[in-house]
Order: sequence, then C-alpha cells, then structure tokens
Amino acid sequence: ELSPQEYFSSLQAGRASLAYFSPNVSPGAQPFLEQIQNSAETLQDYGISVVKVNCPKEDVSRYCRREDALRKAYLFRGNVLIREFPTDALFDVNSIVANILFALLFNEVKYVETLADLQNIENALKGRSNMVFAYVPATGTAEHRAVMEAAFAYGTVHQFVLTTEATLLKEVGSDEPDVSSAQLLFCHCQRATDPEQPCRRTAMGQALTLLNIHRHLKLMGAPLVTEVAEDPEKVSTVHLQLGLPLVFILSQKETYEADRRTAEFVAWQLLGKAGVALLSRDRVDLNVLLRSNVAIKTPDEGVPIKYLVLEDTDEVITLVEDKNKVEQIQEEEEEEDEDEKENNNQDIQDDQVVEAVSRDKKRELPLEQILVLTEETFRSALLETARTVVLFYASWEAVSLAVLQSYTEVADHLKGTQGVLLSRVNCWDWPGLCTTENVTQVPTVKIYEKEERSVMYNGMWGTEELTSFIMLSRVSCPLKLTTVDEAEGYLRGEFPSELSSYHHTSLLGVFSTATSEAREAFEEAGNILSGHVTMGMYFEDDALAM
Repeated sequence: ELSPQEYFSSLQAGRASLAYFSPNVSPGAQPFLEQIQNSAETLQDYGISVVKVNCPKEDVSRYCRREDALRKAYLFRGNVLIREFPTDALFDVNSIVANILFALLFNEVKYVETLADLQNIENALKGRSNMVFAYVPATGTAEHRAVMEAAFAYGTVHQFVLTTEATLLKEVGSDEPDVSSAQLLFCHCQRATDPEQPCRRTAMGQALTLLNIHRHLKLMGAPLVTEVAEDPEKVSTVHLQLGLPLVFILSQKETYEADRRTAEFVAWQLLGKAGVALLSRDRVDLNVLLRSNVAIKTPDEGVPIKYLVLEDTDEVITLVEDKNKVEQIQEEEEEEDEDEKENNNQDIQDDQVVEAVSRDKKRELPLEQILVLTEETFRSALLETARTVVLFYASWEAVSLAVLQSYTEVADHLKGTQGVLLSRVNCWDWPGLCTTENVTQVPTVKIYEKEERSVMYNGMWGTEELTSFIMLSRVSCPLKLTTVDEAEGYLRGEFPSELSSYHHTSLLGVFSTATSEAREAFEEAGNILSGHVTMGMYFEDDALAM
C-alpha cells in the first residue's frame, strides 16, 4: 500500500505493476481487494508487483479524482499505462493472472477470430517455428490462465495463438469438437515445407492444465524416432519418464530405409501417446524370435519388454491404444509356439540363466541372508568382514533377476562360512554408487578384501561356479608353501583342506631364492587369477630338490 506520490516515484522502466487507486474505504471494493491480495504472490513470480494506492481526500491527480476509480485497475509497465481493467473482469485469482499476463504477452500470444487469421500466422511460421493453438470457451478461466502461464515460459520458443471462437475450433478440427471444453493443438510448422499444406497438428488429449501443457510440449520437443543400438532394457526416453510406453520397430541393415519410414509413420500416429524407437538387430544381440518385428516397453518398473509379431502399422497403433491387445497377441503367439517350446526344452536346460528365468519368474526369492547395501552403508560394510561379495544388479532386468536366484543359492551354500559376507546393490536405486565402483553393466559380482583390492567375477552365472569363485578367492593367490609335504599335498588337491570339495585348476611355481623377478611376475599373475584357479609358490632353500 502506497500513496500516489510514493507509487509513481517507485516505478522502474520495464517493470510491470498492477495498481488499484482507492479514494476511500468502500465496502463494495472489499471482495475485489481480497482477490487482488490472493493473486499478489503468483503475480510476483512473474515479476509483476501489486499495489493499492491510497488516495488522500485532497489529492486531485488523474487516477484518484476519477469518478469510476473504484471500478478500475490499471496495469503499468514502468510509468506507461498498458491497459485498464474493469474490476468485475478480475473476479478471482485465475481471471487476474490470466488477464494480466494476456495484456503483457501481447507479442507472444496472438488472439485470432477467423480461420484466415490463423492461416496467415501459420504461413509466416512455416519452416521457422512451431505454433501452440489454444481454444478457451471464455477468458479469465483456469484454462485461460494455464495457457498464459505456459506462454510466459515457452513464448520465446513457440508462437502461442488463442481464440474463444467456437466456429474457428470447428473449422480447425477434423472431428466434431466439444466447444464447451478448452482444447490445445501443437502445430508442427517448423517441419512444414509446402506453403499450400497446413501444418500437422497434434491435439493434447488431457485437460488444459499448466502441468499437462508442459508435458505435451516436452513430448512434442522429443525426437520423432530414436535410433537405438544398445540393450533395449537399458533405454530410457522422455516418453518413459513421463509415464508413456516406448514402441521399438525391429530393423536390420537390408530393410533399414523401409523400417525407418514405417517407424516415422507410426510415430506421427502415436505422437503424444507413445515414443517410437528403431532398434537395429545388427548392432544389438537380441535373444528373441527372428520373426518378432515389434517390441513394447512400458514405464512400469520390473515389467520386461514384450516382443511381438505384427502384420501392419494399424496393429502397432492399436497395441498402444488398447493395453489388453498386448496380452491377447502374446497369448496367440504362445499357442503357436507351444510345440516349438517343447523341442527347445533341452536348449533351455543347457543355459543356466535362461533356465533360472524360466523356472523362477513367479517365485519369491529368499533374500534374508544377503545384506542390502546403499551409498550410506557400502564403505562401512566393506570394513566389517575379511571378504565382502557384492552383486551389482538392476531390479527390472531379467538376467539380473536370474543371477539373483543363483546368488541366493550361493548364500545358502556358504551359510556360516567365516570371513565372507554376501551383499547386493540395486543399481536402479543407487546409480551413483555403481558408477563409482566402475560397474559398467549389470549384473556384476565383485569381491572386496578389507581395505585392499577388489576382484571382478567374469565366469558363468551358475550356483556352482559362483560358489567355487568365492571359496577360491578366500585363499591367498599365490599361496606360500613352506614344506615339501605341504607342496605335495597341494598338488594332490588336499591342501588347503577347505577347497578339497571344489573342482579347480592348481598351479605350482617352484623358485630358487635368486629368481626374484620371476617370482614377482608369478605373484602378479596370482592377483589377476584369484578366484579362478589356485596358485601355490615354493621358494625354500631345497627348491632344487623339490
């Protein structure tokens, strides 16, 4: 609240302010003042100050002496009057914010009444910029405010166009529109090359709120088709982040151009509903049927990618728009593949990972013997035990889940073993920790020796192999042998005794005390091979006799 003199002397060039000149205290002005008060904080966010100017009785300045002063509010930029508003047009916070921003964003938001006006703006934008066209049944509404606030944020990126004309909405829309509801269309004028053709338009399917407009513009700004050359389970796009599915068109070198055209066609049909990616079979090793040509990845955590065989693009579009269709197609494919599965049963058993996925996908894993580590507990856990085994995995990834099953069986085998702690880190929850530990793919198993080195496992993921690796890594590599009896017992597999039940390769190095260089090389090899083989080293005085 300021006096007229204080107000006009405080005005800064370029800064907007909404002023209400009050010659006296009027009960009729109270509801309006309450709404102005409620909107002040929001307008402040947009750099607009709200001022009640108290006019003294003797003040005869231009705004205080007007008979209708109580029924007007004034918008200034600096000391220049932009617009005066009747107070009954500013009836609540939505109408105040919407109308004030509308007046200030004169260049960013064009108001149109006819199709010709809209086409003129479209033609001027073709090849240069995109357009956001909004219809609101009336100004001053929550929807009008949402459009204005979006224009404040994105007005320098896209041209915003507003109308309240229902007939214009009908002329623009291909279907019979609901003129009682606000609508928003994104017009892809930047891509338009033909001056005779209208810009492609993508309607926003959700209610006209600021959050939904932001979401829609983010989707419109994403690449039309993403080219993928990595494991699709690891792919993340803006669509998945915003809760929409991602459709993969499976491609190969020989059909790339045709597949690219198909992907672009599908992407236009699904714009705003799903993302589309082109997945190269030549660059990614996919363990799926060769005839599968489409895959769908949902934003739901833990749901594996579904690979399907579809006949045409209409089926792909139906797939996204009708979620039940995925299950139906999969059931049909499963019936067709039943005989094939029986023939492949032996192949499944030959691969322990595939077998584990197949066998355990519906079983709850007993994980109580495996310690869960986080960024906060990781370092302290490594110091508590002589050897800490860590499985780095992702809770949504199929192979990780299969290895986790083998890992629980290892924990069962090693229950009660002194000096060994089995733990796990979910890289989905702690990506920073996995990056710090140089984990570039999941699953990964590493064994940490207290305050010393770590060894990475790169063998098979079966229970027996993992157990053997952990047990072998407990023994010093190379193991220093001090007597001939120890050396001979070692060669027979009897020493050390805790390894006698584990099949492994043993290597014995016999060195004279003078061959220090060769011995150091052998020790270095031992550091690298720890967990994979056992290495014994004998370098006593009677080495020649040995």
